[in-house]
Amino acid sequence: MHVLIVRLGAFGDIVHTLPLAADLAAAGHRVAWLCEDRWAPLLEGSSAIERVFRLPRRLIRDPAGAMGGKLLALRRLARELRAQRFDAAIDAQGLAKSAALTVASGASLRLGHRRPRARELSWLVTSRRSPVDAVHVIDQQRALGLALTAGAKSARPCGPWRFPLPPWRADHAWADEWLARRQLSRPWLLNVGAGWPTKVWPKARQVEFVRACARARLTPLLVWGTHTEHDLAEEIIGEAGAGVLAPPTTIPQLAGLIARAAVFVSGDTGPLHLSLALGTPAVGLFGPVPAERNGPRGRGYRTLQAPGAAWERRDVAKVDMGAIAADAVIAAARSAVDEAALGDVAHGAMPADGMHGRRS
Repeated sequence: MHVLIVRLGAFGDIVHTLPLAADLAAAGHRVAWLCEDRWAPLLEGSSAIERVFRLPRRLIRDPAGAMGGKLLALRRLARELRAQRFDAAIDAQGLAKSAALTVASGASLRLGHRRPRARELSWLVTSRRSPVDAVHVIDQQRALGLALTAGAKSARPCGPWRFPLPPWRADHAWADEWLARRQLSRPWLLNVGAGWPTKVWPKARQVEFVRACARARLTPLLVWGTHTEHDLAEEIIGEAGAGVLAPPTTIPQLAGLIARAAVFVSGDTGPLHLSLALGTPAVGLFGPVPAERNGPRGRGYRTLQAPGAAWERRDVAKVDMGAIAADAVIAAARSAVDEAALGDVAHGAMPADGMHGRRS
């Protein structure tokens, strides 16, 4: 079958949905994906995805944009999708916009989530709806493909999580060269920001973490994604008197740095989930979203959960990320590194690109 996955964003959600594409490809289906244009680099070149359709971000994010131009672009996209003659389309986002694009694909079979995973009446346009009893979001996404795979008779997806990332060979080579110039080998990476303010580890705790790394003769590399995060990283390094600031990176270049890290420390955000897909040991710092739903798991992964209001996006007073102490993160990171090293000795090192698998 020719199958379209509609998952428009964001960073971490795209990564969490990659195992669904892997399952479909392994079952012999031709897989295409529709996403926002800025996330296309996560998918283009994947061995499991035949084609990536780009939805210009301005079409859905720019309220000031001319309506006529938006409608024209959307009609053009719909014609392009219909020309592919998809047999099935999967709404892996569960919102009104993704449901509308699933219908626009022209696929006769439309699959999606049941409520409450599906919102904004998106479930009304799907002909088959997957169960929502899985706890982890990756398993919830994989369940969308059960009707199209060998696991159709199973209530839950089986087997390891597989992440068919693009190989990004040039970007991995760039990371090798950048780290070599700075004489950094297997650094500890600290991701200073996150998409929600309530997911960000307080600056004071990050300063403590960098200082503790320096005392242990480790040189942490601070990665960032926005101008605000860049300034935060500079402040952390200045106050800690240690650490190295990462350069601006594309998503593939960031993947190159993460793949060469000894461990990656981050809040619940896209780069953390990318570390799981790359097979890099990681410590996830969780607050408003439960770690058991979103967190990396398996050999070489640790999660720490802060108390606070569930699903609170903005009010940092309602989520105590500062309750996660720097010493606890250091201990978790050491444990993750040691465990991953033992696994590599027993099973062979995981490659730095291509298809990765993690036991679910």
